[in-house]
Amino acid sequence: MTWGSGASVELAELAVIDDCRLTVPPRVDRADGVVRSFVARIPPGASTGWHRHDAWQTGIVARGRLRHRTADVVQYHEPGQVLVEAPFVDHEATNVSDEELVLVFVAAQVDDCPLVTPRPAP
Repeated sequence: MTWGSGASVELAELAVIDDCRLTVPPRVDRADGVVRSFVARIPPGASTGWHRHDAWQTGIVARGRLRHRTADVVQYHEPGQVLVEAPFVDHEATNVSDEELVLVFVAAQVDDCPLVTPRPAP
C-alpha cells in the first residue's frame, strides 16, 4: 500500500476493527467506519509525500526520528513520542534519521472515505 506520494514507504496493515462508531469532524455527517492499525517503515531520508486523512490518526515512533510538517508547523518526534493527526490537515512525514523509521499507528476510517488522499505541497 502506498502512502501519500511516498513510493518508498512500506506500510503493513496489522488489524481492522469494524462496526465502529467514530468521532468525526463537523464536515463529515456519518460516523460509521473502521479503526485500522499499521506499521509504516520509512527508509532514511524518505518521505510519505504530502497527503491528508478524513479522520483522526494517532501513532508512536518506535525507531528513527520523524519530521512532521504542515503548511504552518514543523515538529520532530523521537522514539516513544506520540503523534496525533487531525482530519483534513495536509501534511507530510520524513525520516530525518540514519536508520529506518518505524511508526506504529491506528487510523480511523469513515465509511466511503479514503484512508489517505495525496495532496500537492503547499
